[in-house]
Amino acid sequence: MKSSKTEDIDREFEPLKKLIQVMRDDPVINVKVIKMLQLDPYQRRTVLNNWLEQLRRRNASGNLLNALSCLFDDKVAEKVLTLINNHQIKNT
Repeated sequence: MKSSKTEDIDREFEPLKKLIQVMRDDPVINVKVIKMLQLDPYQRRTVLNNWLEQLRRRNASGNLLNALSCLFDDKVAEKVLTLINNHQIKNT
């Protein structure tokens, strides 16, 4: 049985896990996320905000929107970029 602290950590990382899965499954999103993460924080947030708005207009899934939204956080964005650079998230 998981402790409540473990469950909290799992919940905290769920959007990040979903983002990585989406990046593996969809080459277009993969490329877009990588390019966006290479921008400075202000530009990244602006591009991300515009992209999310476009996705909302197209009725994209809430899971995708939540997964991408975690990239507003500078620390999360930096960790995802590090993960990409160190482990090369590829479409498999």
